[in-house]
Amino acid sequence: MVTHNENPVIEKDAADLSAPPITSGSALPQLHPKYRADIDGLRAIAVGSVVIFHAFPEWFKGGFIGVDIFFVISGFLISLIIFNNLEHDRFSIVDFYIRRVKRIFPALMTVMVLCAVVGGIILFADEYRQLGKHLLGGSTFISNILFWRESGYFDNSAETKPLLHLWSLAIEEQFYLFWPLLLALVWKRKWGFLRIIGVIALASFVVNLYLIGHDQTAAFYSPFARFWELMVGGALAYINLHRADLNARYKDVQSWLGVIFLAVGFVLLNASRSFPGWWALLPCVGTFLLLSAGPGAWFNRKVLASKPMVWIGLISYPLYLWHWPLLAFAAIIAGETAPQEWRLIAMVAAVALAWITFLFIERPLRHARGTKVVLVLLAVNVIVGAAGAAIYVNGGFPQRAINEKLDYLARADVFEGSRNSDGSCARLNQLSEVSEEVCLSNSAQPEVLFVGDSHVMALHSAVFDRQLALPSIMVAGHACRVYPNLPYEAANVRRWSNNCTEIAKQAIMVGARLPSIQTVVISGAYPRGNLDSPSQYKVNGHTISQREAFMAGYGALIESFIAQGKRVVFVADVPYLKLDPHSCVNRFGTEPTRECAFTQAEHEQIRKSYDAAVAELRQLHPKATVFDPVSLFCKQGKCQAKIDGAYLYNDDQHISLAASKYLLQSMQHDGLLPPTSSK
Repeated sequence: MVTHNENPVIEKDAADLSAPPITSGSALPQLHPKYRADIDGLRAIAVGSVVIFHAFPEWFKGGFIGVDIFFVISGFLISLIIFNNLEHDRFSIVDFYIRRVKRIFPALMTVMVLCAVVGGIILFADEYRQLGKHLLGGSTFISNILFWRESGYFDNSAETKPLLHLWSLAIEEQFYLFWPLLLALVWKRKWGFLRIIGVIALASFVVNLYLIGHDQTAAFYSPFARFWELMVGGALAYINLHRADLNARYKDVQSWLGVIFLAVGFVLLNASRSFPGWWALLPCVGTFLLLSAGPGAWFNRKVLASKPMVWIGLISYPLYLWHWPLLAFAAIIAGETAPQEWRLIAMVAAVALAWITFLFIERPLRHARGTKVVLVLLAVNVIVGAAGAAIYVNGGFPQRAINEKLDYLARADVFEGSRNSDGSCARLNQLSEVSEEVCLSNSAQPEVLFVGDSHVMALHSAVFDRQLALPSIMVAGHACRVYPNLPYEAANVRRWSNNCTEIAKQAIMVGARLPSIQTVVISGAYPRGNLDSPSQYKVNGHTISQREAFMAGYGALIESFIAQGKRVVFVADVPYLKLDPHSCVNRFGTEPTRECAFTQAEHEQIRKSYDAAVAELRQLHPKATVFDPVSLFCKQGKCQAKIDGAYLYNDDQHISLAASKYLLQSMQHDGLLPPTSSK
């Protein structure tokens, strides 16, 4: 799932405009506009806000808009350089990309290589495999696409992805694939630049607004929903060069308005806002106004151009590259959000590493003459990408000793396959799936139908992996209450849980259509907290409680299958863990870092309301059988994370492949499922 913790990277671009021109073998040097210290100060605000937000989100909830500030700065500076060189007939697309490589690759390759090395030491195989994919994505500048695709209900926490921050660097590089060519074309044809840029930026902004209402993850990661932010800076670059009359007056007013826009953004924005959307106008307009005000405005001259602000701005790119991996590895080692003192140390280390990187790696290579350094940087980038691909293809190298601490969970996740449709229902049972449905079948004549949400997918995983030869079919939906009689208003900001009522009806249809089905297994995550709180469902225009929805929805589902002559088994949900199993293991020692399982008393208190609802459901529908797995997980006053050395969970609530087999065999032993021979 997408949160605002999912970090944007900040890029320094053509930041050091005082740097000597880069010739890269061309006949004429590239022209750079006059250096503006206030822009480095604006970078300091951007990088400082994002770093503080990531390190201490409880203090500065709106700091994530720093990336939007950088998008506008980047579009402004790059466009100024392109326009300057176009006007003097010195623009070369080859020189443009050579300059980009020298700007970006030195610090980026340094951070990525060290992340790969550290990851090989402390990450479990599944984590290292994911890092390998992200190394490949970072080297090919498609990180935003990868994070977009993997974001979802089962996505691991943003703070455990050391290279998550590369997504916005990818957006910038995708933007610069077409932007120089567009500017060159507009210049050559002598078209009205502001009109053309206005149309394209407006289209991008409309895409942003559309996606916010339909797929917030796409709005966050899609380049087409973000390009308008860089174009805001590009438009200002053109205005400064060719329409200075449009922003020539009231420079101090522009500057203070820009400060106000940014301040309002920092105060009002937080993870609950649908971002970017309309809200992104606050940082983008604020940055536009501060840049437009110019170096002579009081705030720009006295605050932004001050020595401390400029110093932070100079190291902003390597600082951003360093700070997030340090925080991510700290969270991984801690097993949860790292303690404040760890995060503070990480920030101090990030500043020190950024300064060292700037002095000894970034600046020397950025100003190096000739193309040899470019070829070397490109070669290193290819090697990093190839190494990432090798890590991914080899499953994160499970033969590393650290993986023994997490048994098979570190090496493979069969549950990953059992939560996605594979076409088997259409192939074996001639069924057409409804939107967002997960349907899996292993027989043309299934005897058991599994119905529910991702928890039933986990329960079914041993069947999917063929560790239990049970002719069956599963119809489920992620994060779905499978209530066939309770329509609701879809959230429309995620790619799941928008069509649960239809999925429930589809399951009933499958039961009616396939007479071979004798048993229906229903299971789902339990509603947490007070079940008397309002649900998302309405009956006769009145909102009903979660308890009422639970009774009415599951009651209707159960009775529908009983009316078909099926045997119905309602599997009460399993106990939950305090933390993901990955967080319970001491990566540097032999003793567990912490206890992941609840005591039985804690478990009973947590789900007291749910257990009462299940008991009432049993009384109201006596023809259905309720199977409660708690006694299999909780013994001698303690609920367990492992049995016989095998972890029972994939995360803090979805059971593992081992637990799936354990529960299904227990149900067979009780006569609730057809007997089969297991592997």
